[in-house]
Amino acid sequence: MPRSRADVWIVLVLLACAWAVRLLFASHLVFPPLDDPAFYVQTARNLAAGRGLVSDVLWSYQFPFPQVAHPSHEYWMPLATLLMAPWIRALGDGQLVAQLSGTLCGALLVPLTYALGRMVEPTDRRKALLAAGLVLFGALPIYQSASTDSAAPFALAAAAALIAGARAAETGSWRWAVGAGLLAGSAYLARSDGLLLPPLLAGMLVARRRGWILAGLLLAAFALPVVPWWLRNLAAFGITQPVSPLIGAALQDYPQLFNWRDPPTLAGLMGRGAAFAAALRGQALIHNLGVWALIAFPYGVFGWLGCLDRRRTVLWLGLAYALLLALTTALVFSVPTLAGLFYHSAGALLPWLAVGSVQVVAALAARRASLGLALAALTAALVVAQGVIALPAAVRDARLNQAKFARAATWLGEHARPDEPVIASQAHSLNYTSGRPSLSLPAGQGLESLRDLACAYRARYVVLTESFGRYPDVLDERLGLEVLLRLDEPGLRIYELMAMP
Repeated sequence: MPRSRADVWIVLVLLACAWAVRLLFASHLVFPPLDDPAFYVQTARNLAAGRGLVSDVLWSYQFPFPQVAHPSHEYWMPLATLLMAPWIRALGDGQLVAQLSGTLCGALLVPLTYALGRMVEPTDRRKALLAAGLVLFGALPIYQSASTDSAAPFALAAAAALIAGARAAETGSWRWAVGAGLLAGSAYLARSDGLLLPPLLAGMLVARRRGWILAGLLLAAFALPVVPWWLRNLAAFGITQPVSPLIGAALQDYPQLFNWRDPPTLAGLMGRGAAFAAALRGQALIHNLGVWALIAFPYGVFGWLGCLDRRRTVLWLGLAYALLLALTTALVFSVPTLAGLFYHSAGALLPWLAVGSVQVVAALAARRASLGLALAALTAALVVAQGVIALPAAVRDARLNQAKFARAATWLGEHARPDEPVIASQAHSLNYTSGRPSLSLPAGQGLESLRDLACAYRARYVVLTESFGRYPDVLDERLGLEVLLRLDEPGLRIYELMAMP
């Protein structure tokens, strides 16, 4: 927390620099990198246009809808959409406008890292500045800030909740406890993983003998932003959580998430045997360790060692949450985490890995100055190098995707009816580009399920922008019999389902 006028100026300068760097990158990231970023932009546009929280895409079929346009956020949480909509309403619906809220949240994570460093080392600004610099120039926090998904809002809210919770434990202040609860509620509204925060924070307060009243205040504050969302879901869907978390836990592979009329069940997972379940969870654990190292490379590899200090509540609390998040996502939601669940939530760990790495460097320098200096220089060089390599590649991919989906939208505009739903391997991205109602490809199922889905929603065309599950093989096997290939270009194929006699 700022302790002097100098700290206030440092915080403001860090924020300005971080936002400028993120806006510069965002201005070149011209297309949402994945389907979920496109979802958040489109639902924010709908909200800004006065349509409310609605979506024109059926992304998953785990909750039934009679038509494509339906109440949104049955699967993903709403905060990223809610933050984007006012910017779009005020400034227009361009991609850069949609990126403003995410880049600001990502930029705020940098002065938050500085504040964490100052909490840990009240007498040494240099360490806090070094830690903040790692987050300021890191490739992953820059990329996630500009990607228009929930990663940056979640990282900011979850990290702030952990810091506020630690302050509540240290001071016994009800204000910090209430603040921690409100921030945890905001984190949950960004990503469902935020549900791990309230029990961790409340349990810490009880363990530190701060009393049940303080823990109760924290939980009550958590409920303040969350309960209205649950009430909205009750009104829209008849249930607080339309897509059950058990669906994610029951998945045997990622394409199964898009099954049409055949939802995954825990019984199906058990049917594969204990060996399969154990191997899947082992694979997810290894994956999470790799993500942990990569998101903050190289300081994520050793930064956690600097958090092993029981005298500093805020350090071990952050490490405890990191372990809880990594283990829960791997052991319970193995397939979703292999598809990016932990990656999208791991930004909240960056301040602790950065501050912890500076602690390690300082401890090493205290023993041998040359070694500490060498590790600091190597860490800074690798952080910069990672950005130089990774960020231009992300920009190239965005431009290729923009051209590919624009071509698909143009072709559909010439051949499909104006409001005709289209089945796609990346349904939200197609809707983002074309404005057409779209349906997710049931990638793990055969042609019979695809045709059944197309019949239910009166769709004819299938747009493939990638190989996904059993596709395009399932379609190519029936060319000329039940399927016609209408467009075949690099990275883009459009099929038409033939009417059956």
